Amino acid sequence: MAGLKNADDYAKGEKFDGGGLLKWVLLMAGLGAAVLFFVIYLATGGKESSEVFHKGMAYSWLFAVVYFMTLAVGGIFWTLLHNATNSGWGIVVRRLMENLGSVVPFLFVLALPLIFPGTMRNALWEWFDARKDALHHAEEAANHELEEHRHHLQENIESAEKRFAAIEADTQRDLNGATPGETAFLNRRLEDERAKVEKLKATDLSDGALFGELRDKEFKHTNTNLFKKRGYMNPGAWYFRFVMISLALTGVIFTLRTWSLKSDASGDPKYFRWMRRAACGFLPVFAASWTFLVFDWLMALDYTWFSTMWGVYLFAGAALNSMAFLIILLTLLRRAGYLKEVITMEHYHLMGKLLLAFTVFWAYIAFSQFFLIWYANITEETKFYLTRNTAYWNTHAILFLVIGHFFLPFGALLMQGFKKKPTILCGVAVWTLFMHFCDIYWIIIPERGPSLTRHLGDGIQYIVPGNFWTDLLAWVAVAGIFGFFVLRALGNASLFPCRDPRLDESLNVLN
Repeated sequence: MAGLKNADDYAKGEKFDGGGLLKWVLLMAGLGAAVLFFVIYLATGGKESSEVFHKGMAYSWLFAVVYFMTLAVGGIFWTLLHNATNSGWGIVVRRLMENLGSVVPFLFVLALPLIFPGTMRNALWEWFDARKDALHHAEEAANHELEEHRHHLQENIESAEKRFAAIEADTQRDLNGATPGETAFLNRRLEDERAKVEKLKATDLSDGALFGELRDKEFKHTNTNLFKKRGYMNPGAWYFRFVMISLALTGVIFTLRTWSLKSDASGDPKYFRWMRRAACGFLPVFAASWTFLVFDWLMALDYTWFSTMWGVYLFAGAALNSMAFLIILLTLLRRAGYLKEVITMEHYHLMGKLLLAFTVFWAYIAFSQFFLIWYANITEETKFYLTRNTAYWNTHAILFLVIGHFFLPFGALLMQGFKKKPTILCGVAVWTLFMHFCDIYWIIIPERGPSLTRHLGDGIQYIVPGNFWTDLLAWVAVAGIFGFFVLRALGNASLFPCRDPRLDESLNVLN
């Protein structure tokens, strides 16, 4: 045991200087790019010649926010997983996971421009306007038909009452001399007719009730998809979910990170127990929040399309690429002189294994979703891939997703030696993050051209000229702000949980 590290020697932790000038350069670059982006957005608004480009910028901002949201949400996932599974090896890197996850609330703030009515929101999610138009049409039709419908119902009630009176008279006549069986049949028939009349008489003939009935009937006829999804896809529910998801994800990481920092200060093992128990309960909250978020933000870009594997697919990408980001962040910190005494090549090897595992998992989920949709061949499902198999996007999918996102990193990560060489592993991680860029781009951007140009009468454009540069500008804006808050979080506490009861195990990990 002579060569083992002792956790007591690291009880004071290791502080990061906060990023210094780099942190503020990132913030200024991010804010500057964001200001330029929204100046262009406002300048092109209201002009018919630039309407498509203007609306297309909404997709640019969504792309940038979602890309970095996946990294931050992945940080929350790794924090939850390490606590819930009582992982010992990852203690020295867990604080980096917590810091990455703590950026989530700031990304929800950056998402606010997407949710205001009449601006980016309506350009992205067509169901808002489609639902409004369908309801407007349905309400007009309901108002037009209201009195006629009421008169028709009253006639039905009167007709039913007359029919019942005739049947009652016939029944009384037929009961004379009827056998017990005939009597039971006649009485049962009479009761059935009485129940029908009572049901008709109980019909609410008020303006509100009849209007609601007629509106729903016309709404279903006008847009069946939105009518069937009206309980989920309505503005009130959508905004409620946005608030609850942001509070849930923020609350999860805030709670765990707070206890982790308190553990550094006091060394009390109760915080370790609290984090482990809470993480087990938070995992379902995390899963539900992330699933509803990507349903509302990404799957709803085409409200007629659906996939039951969508949440898992986006989760796989978030877990994979947040691990890639953590590997790069860890390496940069070590090159700056931090964590050299606590991080070993064994930690890199383990993180490389996780990178490999989630590379395979992402590919498995991506292929499974494609295969099931291809095999079922249902129009409402296949349209997602048909759009992305058209024009440039087919080449994009084969080159960047099939080959670049899976085969190349998979082959490299199979090599044990590569996973123990920080430079090579970082190269794979950088490549993976670039492929994630291409993946999120492929998910969001192909919806832009068809959605914004299908009504122009000049044919559908699958790529909107000029918007590629706003995509990059938005990405730079969010990247700078994201980088600032990551560095800010790193400087707020020790770079590793210095008084965690499992620190010994992590310092001396072998695999």
